[in-house]
Amino acid sequence: MDPEVARRLLVEGATLVLLDVPPGTEIGIDMNSWNTGEKFKGVKMIPPGLHFVYYSSVNLRDRVTAPRTGFFYNFGRGELVARKWNKMDEDLVDNVSEEDRLRMKDDIRNLDQYLGSYPYSSWKKWISLSGRISEATLQRLEPINRKISSV
Repeated sequence: MDPEVARRLLVEGATLVLLDVPPGTEIGIDMNSWNTGEKFKGVKMIPPGLHFVYYSSVNLRDRVTAPRTGFFYNFGRGELVARKWNKMDEDLVDNVSEEDRLRMKDDIRNLDQYLGSYPYSSWKKWISLSGRISEATLQRLEPINRKISSV
């Protein structure tokens, strides 16, 4: 990707910051997933719109993956969304303060090196699957806690 385009997308695209996620955890957005490394802190350059973020704990020693959990989120242009890993529940929780979120947004250029890029190669396919899901439909179908689990 052209460096100038990447710089523009970093600012105009949304950013998902995931704090304290253990290495090896499966993290995904839309139709792509990865196992995290030591330095992973989230995903950058997310196109505005509805996306599905999902995750599974992984026991690296026994090579066992926990059931998948996820949530839909309608990302805004340039928005920074932050979640923190809860070790006890092995879950992403929305307990990052607004002050910390704003600090991260101001420091996005330094945070950039720890963020994976949104996989634009599959974005058109994701739009074809999700493009007709309205906010009203999502609210009607989504569980009260807004988390969807495979168990």
